[in-house]
Amino acid sequence: MSKIFENRIFRCGQSNYNLKDEILAVNKTHSDDNLKAIADSGFNGIWLRLALRDISSTKLFQKYNHNSDKYLKELGKLCQRAERFGLKVWPYLTEPLGMKASHPFWRDNPDLAGHNTKIYGEEPQIALCSLTPAVKDYLHDGFSTLYKKLPLAGAILITSSEHVSNCWAHVISNPKTYPNPETFWAKKCLCPRCSQYGPAEVLSSIINLIYNSIHTVNKEAQLVAWDWSWNMHFKPPYKEISELLHRDVILMGDFERGGKIKRANKTKIVEEYSLIYHGPSPRFKSKAQYALNNERKLWSRFQVNTTHELATVPNLPLIVSLYRKFKFMRQSKVLGFMGCWNFGCFTNTLNTFAVKELCSKFDSDEKRWLTNFAKKYFGSKINSDLVVKAWYDFDSACKYYPIGGNNNFLYFSPVNEALSYPLVLGFKGIPMGGSWMKHEFGDRLEDTALTYSLEEIADLFGKMSKKWSQALAVYEKALDRNRHNIKACREFSLAKIVGGIFRSTYNIYNWYLLRKNNRTNIINPKEKDIILDEIANLKSVLPFVESEPRAGFHQEAQCQMFDSAGIQRKIKLLQNL
Repeated sequence: MSKIFENRIFRCGQSNYNLKDEILAVNKTHSDDNLKAIADSGFNGIWLRLALRDISSTKLFQKYNHNSDKYLKELGKLCQRAERFGLKVWPYLTEPLGMKASHPFWRDNPDLAGHNTKIYGEEPQIALCSLTPAVKDYLHDGFSTLYKKLPLAGAILITSSEHVSNCWAHVISNPKTYPNPETFWAKKCLCPRCSQYGPAEVLSSIINLIYNSIHTVNKEAQLVAWDWSWNMHFKPPYKEISELLHRDVILMGDFERGGKIKRANKTKIVEEYSLIYHGPSPRFKSKAQYALNNERKLWSRFQVNTTHELATVPNLPLIVSLYRKFKFMRQSKVLGFMGCWNFGCFTNTLNTFAVKELCSKFDSDEKRWLTNFAKKYFGSKINSDLVVKAWYDFDSACKYYPIGGNNNFLYFSPVNEALSYPLVLGFKGIPMGGSWMKHEFGDRLEDTALTYSLEEIADLFGKMSKKWSQALAVYEKALDRNRHNIKACREFSLAKIVGGIFRSTYNIYNWYLLRKNNRTNIINPKEKDIILDEIANLKSVLPFVESEPRAGFHQEAQCQMFDSAGIQRKIKLLQNL
């Protein structure tokens, strides 16, 4: 009998998702200390990104990949080491993974080419057509070999929108069920084979083939079908796909995607992870009910620590949101969850401690649970009632964050780097860089304002900053921040940094609105007020950034987006304006 939250999956934050040879470095990044920290935080699984052709290339890719034995050796070693800490290894895959159009594979195998996709300004990529016999053999032989050689716990699959993983991966067949599609998505599948079938048939055939291939050699391994962006084709609970899958395939749904929120008098749909929106979304509710009615195994996908809403702090103190997520997951008999993407993977945080408690002990009285949790985490000397009030106030402040609709604000705004983002006198129209990527500063804030106007974003952050500051005052009063209460000092510092980031973002947008059409170096009184406010904000937050080495680091980009030196440079620039 499966138990609730039986599988609790996390990730090592030191592992670089974007590094081609992540697996070759896996036993360095996954040190014993890091594995122990993940296990001590209450998780029993770790996920890694794999490309099947790198580790189990079979005849189809032997000509192009020569490190598969090295990959297998390193991954096998990790499985053994992780087991000592009670951790299982879960590969995350997007198969059959396509390749750039310039790859020599296509010159040698043009008959295996499927749909062609160009993602923004990147080189076009070609899908490996999953309906060709050679690709079917590749998937079967590759997965059966991999799971015969290594004691992997299972596999987690995405089949829509994330990477060029099949001929339907970036084709939207039903715009009514996905109101804010990516601009590069195609409206028709251009593969001569897959276009003859619908997305349900193609996606389910891939998942079932992988399931059967794994189970020919390992009956215990579990396969998780993640429904990320299945609404490109169908309404939830996606019965068109789910009912074609083997009954033992686990269904994993995104807890927040599809939720409705209201900002600036606009009702919008959430299409990303969110701690600010509690959920469950109508999509996840539908999926959970479908799983209960049909006795299907269900997992949940959510973020424990942080989201794209703000990813450069170890955690956001939105404990009310976590409690409410877990309350519904318990009611829905969720058997497992994946608690992070390739960021938000810090251990030993307020949030990971909360999740560990929520998995083991639960009180249906929300305020009582929060009060007892505050005492357990911070100690008996703190004022638990005020801590809980601050948590509710932080949660309320975030109701002004501009989520929903097109994700351009989440993906391109300067929030993650706000404390180091410069205020300049003139703008050059430099496109904003991806918030999850290492990049130079852009200055074309219009890139972030497709769902909400620049004015609306500034107004929302102004209100959020004010309310967060009020909540912070309550938090400071509640916590016993003497030098012996490390947890209280650390969590107050992080909340202070978050507040500083929100204030800087407010100033960035206000400054841009005032200066974007100004061609002079003259600073008017309103602009002077912004400069003074930002200097005061940065000076206020600087000592807390100096004391918190994790602040400013983005685990997906694997780079520091702000630090004390960057803040000091920004202060000097502002003083010289």
